[in-house]
Amino acid sequence: MLKAFLLIMMLFLVVSVANAQASELDRSRLNTAAFYNYSEAGDVTIKVHVWGAVKYPGLYEIPRNSQLSELISLAGGPSFGEKTKRSTRKVVLKLHRNDNGTRSVFFQTMMENQLVVEDADPLLLEGDVLSFESETRQGIGWRDIFPVVSMVATLLIVVDRFSGK
Repeated sequence: MLKAFLLIMMLFLVVSVANAQASELDRSRLNTAAFYNYSEAGDVTIKVHVWGAVKYPGLYEIPRNSQLSELISLAGGPSFGEKTKRSTRKVVLKLHRNDNGTRSVFFQTMMENQLVVEDADPLLLEGDVLSFESETRQGIGWRDIFPVVSMVATLLIVVDRFSGK
């Protein structure tokens, strides 16, 4: 009886450990942030963080004297989401840098319906953080205007009825 109890307990322990490992694996699949090393042997490297609406967020180890446009390419560019006829997509890129112990925005540019950085292309430094802030705005169509027009027409009818003409 004791052997059967110990066997059942060991089996329960093995199954619970396997489930715990599976849940850790599932959690790591949900998190797309990672560490990327784009340096070659002998390169002097820096580490830069990329966060926000980007295809491949995470920590990047890149060669020193790399430019912002190179990092944007390595990170896969911004994630705009789905584009519809009436939508306007906008991404604000902000390069945050430590300046005397405080992190501030060193460089900022806006990309609207395009994937081109038209402003300056600064060199990256150790500890920089690049953030992508995405915004999609839907345009106004006739289906959006119809409820407003019907409400105004209803108010005009009510005012006309109460005015006693």
